[in-house]
Amino acid sequence: MFPELQPDDPGSPAPEVGEFRQGTADSRRALSGYLVGRAIGEQTAAGLMILGFAMLALAVGAYFIAPTWLAVLVGLIGFGLLLVRAVVAGLMRRLAGVGRFGPHEDRMRSLVAETRGDVRRELRRLGLPSHTATMPLLAARLLGRRRGEVIARLRGFDIDRVVPPARVDDMHLVIQALSER
Repeated sequence: MFPELQPDDPGSPAPEVGEFRQGTADSRRALSGYLVGRAIGEQTAAGLMILGFAMLALAVGAYFIAPTWLAVLVGLIGFGLLLVRAVVAGLMRRLAGVGRFGPHEDRMRSLVAETRGDVRRELRRLGLPSHTATMPLLAARLLGRRRGEVIARLRGFDIDRVVPPARVDDMHLVIQALSER
């Protein structure tokens, strides 16, 4: 019998008609990681923006009911958070290649947006901060004393739960379309 006609694993179920996975297992994992990383970066930037504007609003309120120096201090903290947010967002855009997908950028943004909710659900399952406003806490924990605990929990992050195969296939198609330009 011809070896190419032998099933890979006799115990595994036969593939469905028309079932075809784009790329290799390593490329699918890398693209899934890209989607997760970009979704977490966008959530962290959004969380920093929320905290920055909340601090500025608190500074305005403090101006009327507290000493002026306290209002100025809280306002400076708010502006500092907004500055950190701008740096994080710019760094994430640069590292993730945002804007380099040309006519396919809208599709990439929608893929990242679809991934964002799944990332939050998986982080919640692991007992880590998952809301947009609390996402900067995850970054702070990674930089602080609780780093070991957070990394141990993140090792339980199941990327296959977060990024369904169809989404990875869409990314492969976008990248393939870019390579044909």
